[in-house]
Amino acid sequence: MSPHDPPGVVTPDAEVVTSPPSGKTVRFLDTPDDPECDPLVFEMTLEPGGHGPMRHVHPEQDEWLDVEAGRLGVWVDGRTHDLGSGEQVVIPAGTPHRFWNAGDDELRLRGGVTPGLRTEQFMRVTYGLARDGDPVTPSGMPLNLLRLAVLLREYDDMLYLSALPVWLQQVGIRLVEPLGRLAGYDNRYVEYLPRRP
Repeated sequence: MSPHDPPGVVTPDAEVVTSPPSGKTVRFLDTPDDPECDPLVFEMTLEPGGHGPMRHVHPEQDEWLDVEAGRLGVWVDGRTHDLGSGEQVVIPAGTPHRFWNAGDDELRLRGGVTPGLRTEQFMRVTYGLARDGDPVTPSGMPLNLLRLAVLLREYDDMLYLSALPVWLQQVGIRLVEPLGRLAGYDNRYVEYLPRRP
């Protein structure tokens, strides 16, 4: 953590965010000045048994992961790879993938997405909900479908599951999102988002 992030305290401006259910900790290293073209760069640690989201695609973003310590398991478009320190994987936009800690020790990697879009905000919200005890999947995504539909409608350029056609997921989100709003959920999570100009 940085000197600005006191231990045990997570503020909206903290450089470090955690998702305890998935065993992930992320430190934001470089946030984009122009989210439409600049990358978001982060350092991530995954505890043994920790993992990222289930198989998914980023429709508009290339992703890269550099292993700094530990073993990275990564599934990319039907092929599984086991990477060690100094090895890298690049995942082009639209490519189905998932990743996990494939070793017995903590995995530390440096990664990013280009363009950054609103990935930092999406991570802060989903990690914040998981950290604060909202029911989530093992990868840290909200289990409440009404809340999730409202959230995904807002961040519809971030990610989709790779098991279903994107258009079908978009239709489902558009149908369920109004029900989520009627239930009182919205897409503003100011308690998790940084206060930047």
